[in-house]
Amino acid sequence: MQLIPEGPNIPEALLNAHADGTVVFFCGAGVSLDSGYPLFGGLVEELQKLNPVTSTPELQEAIQRGDYDFALSIIQRKLGKNAVKLRQDTANILSRKPTSLKNHTSILRLSRLRDGTCRLITTNFDRLFIKAAKKIGPVNIDSAPRLPIPKLDRWDSLLHLHGLLPANANNLELGNLILTSADFGEAYVTDSYCSRFVVELLRNFTVVFIGYSLNDRIMRYLLDAVSYSEKFFEEASNGHFKKPYAFVEHNENDKREVIRRWDLKEVIPIPYFVEERLRRNRGSHFRLYDTLNAWADLASGGQHARVTLALNEATKPFQSEDTFGQERLLWALRDEHGKAAEALATVETKEQTASIDWLPFFAANGLLDQVYSPIELQELSASRQRDAESALEQKYLGSATHGGGTSHLKPVSTNLIRWMQWHLGTFELVDWVLKNGAVPHPEFSREYCRPQGGATRATLSGDQQRLWDILTSDAYAQSQLPASYWFDLRDSLDLQNPFEAFEFLTHVAPKLVIKPSIYREFEGHNDTYFGQFEFELKLHNPQMDYQLGQIINTPALQGGLGGLCEQLSQLVKSGLDWLALVSKASAEQDLTGYSIPSISSHTQNEFVRDFGQLVFLLRTSFDRRLASDIEGANKIAEIWAQQSYPLFKRLYLYAAKECGSTQDRTALKLILADDAQWLWALDTTREVNVYLRERVRHWKKSETSRLCRAILKGPKREHYREMSTIEWRDLRDRVIAKYLRKLEQGGVEFSPKAASHVTALKERFPYAPPEDESDEFVIYSGPVRDTEWGEESDPAALPEFTQMTAAERVEKWKSDQSRMLQKLALSDPSAVLETLEVGLAENLEDEIFWSEGISGLARAVEIAGVSKTEAVSNE
Repeated sequence: MQLIPEGPNIPEALLNAHADGTVVFFCGAGVSLDSGYPLFGGLVEELQKLNPVTSTPELQEAIQRGDYDFALSIIQRKLGKNAVKLRQDTANILSRKPTSLKNHTSILRLSRLRDGTCRLITTNFDRLFIKAAKKIGPVNIDSAPRLPIPKLDRWDSLLHLHGLLPANANNLELGNLILTSADFGEAYVTDSYCSRFVVELLRNFTVVFIGYSLNDRIMRYLLDAVSYSEKFFEEASNGHFKKPYAFVEHNENDKREVIRRWDLKEVIPIPYFVEERLRRNRGSHFRLYDTLNAWADLASGGQHARVTLALNEATKPFQSEDTFGQERLLWALRDEHGKAAEALATVETKEQTASIDWLPFFAANGLLDQVYSPIELQELSASRQRDAESALEQKYLGSATHGGGTSHLKPVSTNLIRWMQWHLGTFELVDWVLKNGAVPHPEFSREYCRPQGGATRATLSGDQQRLWDILTSDAYAQSQLPASYWFDLRDSLDLQNPFEAFEFLTHVAPKLVIKPSIYREFEGHNDTYFGQFEFELKLHNPQMDYQLGQIINTPALQGGLGGLCEQLSQLVKSGLDWLALVSKASAEQDLTGYSIPSISSHTQNEFVRDFGQLVFLLRTSFDRRLASDIEGANKIAEIWAQQSYPLFKRLYLYAAKECGSTQDRTALKLILADDAQWLWALDTTREVNVYLRERVRHWKKSETSRLCRAILKGPKREHYREMSTIEWRDLRDRVIAKYLRKLEQGGVEFSPKAASHVTALKERFPYAPPEDESDEFVIYSGPVRDTEWGEESDPAALPEFTQMTAAERVEKWKSDQSRMLQKLALSDPSAVLETLEVGLAENLEDEIFWSEGISGLARAVEIAGVSKTEAVSNE
């Protein structure tokens, strides 16, 4: 995470370790550069000037190689009895008044422990950290050769690993400084008290080096200790080596090489940029120390700092290019206690928290996938019990047999779910839920249903609340549980076996599938809330669709199916109940006339799947019941007649035709009910036509007369208010003529009055029912009929219709142009498609426009496919 723009990217693991109090900063001479103090090489140069000795090739080579400790050994040896002056001069150089203590203060702040003490290491001799500490509070001080034991519970001091300049001149204490190669040999090799300290340090802490370069002689000694530590812990079964970090500088060209070299030393580099021309200048490392200062500011706030950071960053508009702000927010929210996420959830107004635009970012970065593993749950439970030891005993945790497999969310995810409640009214949240499993976590449902959530629910419209009521319901969640696919793979299915039948019904139960509508962005699209989504009924086990087709079409597989008629009826009703909840089905219409062309077997059912297959299975079940139990089948039919949905009226008309005379009176009653509602309803068109054609001829004359009177009255005018009176009368007479011809086609004998009407209407509308029954469907996919209502009487009509623009066709649309629309689809499908798009934009509600336009396009696609197949065959 970057704490300042262009600053080094601090690993999140390091940030978390620091928050846990297990990080120790290990500081070199570079930290004091901005204070006006020299690096090791500069110190040697100044000491050489203060102690002029005869130069030797060994001295010059040591300085050139950067072996400054060896160079000081040579100088000290040449000084002879006056060797102590070398250390006195060192004390004088490193006791000057510092120009700044800013860097030391930042590092000290970062090294403060929760109890106010400090844990910090430096290889510098100067007392700058001690001076800086006076501004922020007292610290304990240790120095070589008396080193503490580096363990969490035994060390809390500022440690000068290579010695500390005494506050007052003292030659004895100056002798403790690790200055020359002989001193380093004693500390790291012979006595090895520094080596032992570093090894133990790396066992217990995460170390961060600051102010060193890879060429520093001191760094070489430290890295040798690191290498020994790594080897030691690889061989020790109970050891654990914590790889250290180092802030390392790079210029415009050498970043990759710098990182590679540090990686080879088993140190994790944290690179930061320093301009090459400024590398040795004071203040050139500002990106590092500004970062450390910002880190100290952040750390000083503890949990509160994460909360503040989260609120500051999350309330900004989400911008994908703002990686700096995103990294900061991620770090704040990844606190395992979830306090920052809780802050987003517990604001007072929606404007005070993150917008819904942040949701994909939260999800993509795993913030909504933080779940407890079974082991973690066991440990969490144990921590809340008095007898934690017994609670942690190894035992079966229920993972393999846990019903829904629902995970327990950690505080971050839980609080982000609470935050989502502010955005229930947005399409973005609904779409995200639908595209990512479509079943909110139980924690979401509990939060939505809480009495305290009334404030957010109160802002929702009725349809919005209805959709969330569905998505958060147990009924919906249970219906969406994955099915075990082994069921449809069995060799045989015995529906006479009660258990197999029960299991079968579970797999074919309908479930509501909700998706964002692909037409949402189209101008003129349905502007209702539910109109922004697609609702479809699927089988609980999608793999059962094929097996249902096999059962429906294979009598040998239908054993026991007749006994499931009641249960299958209930399943079909439950599917329609789901659609009714989202205003896609009602007592007036359920649109099954479009999705399920025919209850009886017909080629138009070829592409019906899922819920339609369930309806056909119900029809087959009824047929089996009728064959074995006529009385029971009639009871089923009467139950269907009482159901409110149009689909059940269709099922009843099919059953009434099959049952025969026992249902004639009930069938007439149903057809004439509510001003003959089902006679004229679009959804029941197919079954009414079939019944008129195949059953009415067996009725009593009085029943037939009542039906004819109802037909001659025609449909209600109120359903066609957008039509002019002339257009309405023309349409009414056409559909009356169509039904009377359908009765005539079925062999019905008319009364003299009805017969005269039939004759008159025949003269006006020379309509002949087609042999393929295509006139009985709401939408029919098949060959276009050249003549039906006599539209060919005006030869100029088709060319004129063809030459119109799409807008003109919609503006001047009349129902008698339907066949021309189908013909145009065959010659120019793109023109019809454009016409339908304009009709959608203009909200044209004429069913004939849509049925004929869509069926014409379907026929055009079918013909194109046949032509392509023929062409391939010819080749």
